[in-house]
Amino acid sequence: MKKNSLKIFLLFFGIFMLSGCVNQKAQAPVIDDSEIILFYGQECPHCQIVEKYVADNNIKNKVIFSEREVNHNSANADFMMKKQESCSQFDKNNIGAVPFLWTKEKCYIGQDEIMQFFKDKINGR
Repeated sequence: MKKNSLKIFLLFFGIFMLSGCVNQKAQAPVIDDSEIILFYGQECPHCQIVEKYVADNNIKNKVIFSEREVNHNSANADFMMKKQESCSQFDKNNIGAVPFLWTKEKCYIGQDEIMQFFKDKINGR
């Protein structure tokens, strides 16, 4: 009787796992060798201001950078945290905050710093 109970349990457990009731898909680690990376959250209002600034000023055609959404992609969120931790001047209380711009030279947090970075970049500063 115990053997049958174990078989039934394993059968149902296997079906449960295969049915997609447990969604534990591991995301591959992010590899991004861009010199400038903009991290944002889809629902973040400050990110939306930066996004509008980028669109209104045609920044994507003037500055080469990649973008990573972090609220719905845990691999991007982990990647952002590593980038934030690597910034020596970065306030560690802001770890996880967006919008966040990482460059090889410096890190920027918040809409004002990021928009100023892009202004300076397109003006050759």
